Amino acid sequence: MQIDFIERKGYVLTRSTLKCLSLVASINPALGCIHQCVYCYARGYSIYPGDGKVLVYGNMPEKLKKELSTRRKLPAYVFFSSTCDVIQPIPQVLRITYELMNILLGYGIGINLLTKGRIPLKFLELFDQYKKLVHVQIGITTLDRDIQKKMEPFAATPQERLLNIKRLRATGIVSEVKLDPLIPGVTDTESNLNALFKVLQGLGVNSTGINYLFLRPKIKKNLCEALRDTPFLQRILGHYKNAISLNLRAEQSRVTALSVEYRKRAYENISRWAKDFGIHAYVCGCKNPDITEEPLCGENWGRHFEKSFEQKALLKEGV
Repeated sequence: MQIDFIERKGYVLTRSTLKCLSLVASINPALGCIHQCVYCYARGYSIYPGDGKVLVYGNMPEKLKKELSTRRKLPAYVFFSSTCDVIQPIPQVLRITYELMNILLGYGIGINLLTKGRIPLKFLELFDQYKKLVHVQIGITTLDRDIQKKMEPFAATPQERLLNIKRLRATGIVSEVKLDPLIPGVTDTESNLNALFKVLQGLGVNSTGINYLFLRPKIKKNLCEALRDTPFLQRILGHYKNAISLNLRAEQSRVTALSVEYRKRAYENISRWAKDFGIHAYVCGCKNPDITEEPLCGENWGRHFEKSFEQKALLKEGV
């Protein structure tokens, strides 16, 4: 793995092009990710540095301090990150991420992060100091290590992610779980998800976002390369024979998605299974615009933060 430091030229706080993050302050400390998830849409971005390489914005903490000191209105919270997993096990990424989070929390700005990595103790200690300002989403779709390893070869194991949830709860932070992306015919089965929901119930999880895998040319290529010697590949591709073309970001991004009928039926089933374990499952509108217009990936966004959530004023300046 090649790690290089680069300079951030523009603003640190930006708006994501993803629908559900378009009104939220986002921050991207790095480009590239060691996890190498086969379904990762960021691996198809034009700014992606390529597999085996991570670029870290070394000057970002100082730029963030200056940026916050000159803003008339601060964002209620900041999302980490749409271009990489900020808890990936690379010391340079973890150091910059920690500094950025420490700065934001010191200003009273909430942080929202989604990770499939193992959260270091240092971060847990920081979160413990600002628990009312921290919202953590843990990405996990299966307890089956064999399946997970094929899909997310260098991400944390299912047991390590469950340990994240347990340790966060010990600090008073109830994690949200993201079943994203669900792989049709592989991780969306009743037996797979009920086993997961049972464990999550025991850990106090009460909310989960559900989304299915969508395909772009790069994602399909990565799937074929990573899974060609497994029984999963043809099973997955078979579900996309009746796929549709779907707009995620107006005319800028079209993807191949499972049919509306398949997703609606599956989401209803998954929501019912989750409810049996006291877990509320919701569908993300940014990846299912033909099913729901839920604007911010569900009702839990911003719930844990003390500041009011004023969407239109979040990034009025400097973006």
